Amino acid sequence: MSAEPSLAGLVAEYVAFGTHRAGTPSEAPTADWFAQHLRAAGFATEQHRFPIRTILEPGGRLTATGVSADVFPQWLPPADALGTAVEAPFLPLSADPIGPSIRLLTTPAPLSGNWSPAQNALVAEAAGKGAAALVLAPDEPSGELYVSNQHSDVPLPIPVVLLARNALPAFADAATRGDSARLSINGTLTDTTSINVIGRKAGRGKTLVISTPLTGWFHCGGERGPGIAVLLRTAHRLSTLDNPVIAIGTGCHEIAHLGMAHLLASPDAPPPADVALWVHFGASLAAMNLDATYATASTHLVIGTPVTEHVAKSILVPLATRYSKGSPRSPGESGQIYFRSKMGSDLGAVCPA
Repeated sequence: MSAEPSLAGLVAEYVAFGTHRAGTPSEAPTADWFAQHLRAAGFATEQHRFPIRTILEPGGRLTATGVSADVFPQWLPPADALGTAVEAPFLPLSADPIGPSIRLLTTPAPLSGNWSPAQNALVAEAAGKGAAALVLAPDEPSGELYVSNQHSDVPLPIPVVLLARNALPAFADAATRGDSARLSINGTLTDTTSINVIGRKAGRGKTLVISTPLTGWFHCGGERGPGIAVLLRTAHRLSTLDNPVIAIGTGCHEIAHLGMAHLLASPDAPPPADVALWVHFGASLAAMNLDATYATASTHLVIGTPVTEHVAKSILVPLATRYSKGSPRSPGESGQIYFRSKMGSDLGAVCPA
């Protein structure tokens, strides 16, 4: 077994692979890299591919009088919208005229990790006014482009493209003037595969499980990197225990958490009765000290049982500021893990959501 890797070094190695969307060319080398680190910690590894539908080479461009910027299509657009361009009057979403147009929400759109009913309501409003497309600039504090994860496989009724918030003021002026605009939407809707990586260490007694997602819309250095680094360091620590250990990296997190869903529905998932503890490292592991920026509590722990709650609150006091009882509605993949556990036994779970 090799020496424990540097946490910062692991994050840097992960980021170096580039964009981490499921089904893209970077996914396979990232999965290989993750498996290699697990093997160095003494785990036997497997990789399992599962089917997904995604957009390859997504992108686009919005141009109005005197202003132009890149946009990104929100999953899942109507299939006939990809590879097309539309020219139409550019209007605020709130404007009354009904007819062909490109609509813009002229205020920052709700910021949501998962595409929400509030966002669906905006799309329905635009479609009801005859819009050919809707442009949203999510209220991302950095001002950069932000894309929500999506859990519905039903295409949106009209194309929705996402604009960086720092580009919104100029486009809001153009929409208020009623300028003509041109919107191109790039990408190919493709049936392909994503990858789950599973590492196993044999042992005696009940199993310990650790898991984290490997994919997301962009580079995901902050969103995915810390969870991956901490999991790989934890795998080294757990390799010295007598218990069996399973380490999991899931694919296609950004689309319906399909990797975790595939895993939990397969024979690769350990029976809940055999599991002593499942620790899932989600995105809030990187959320320390972001309360003022994102108006959300830093590191949020989802607790599975009274025992894990006692242990977490006794040992992890410096880490977590908020705890919640696990449920199928818990954020991220922790809700899926908890739902499956309740179908079997009272699995212990501590999940940075």
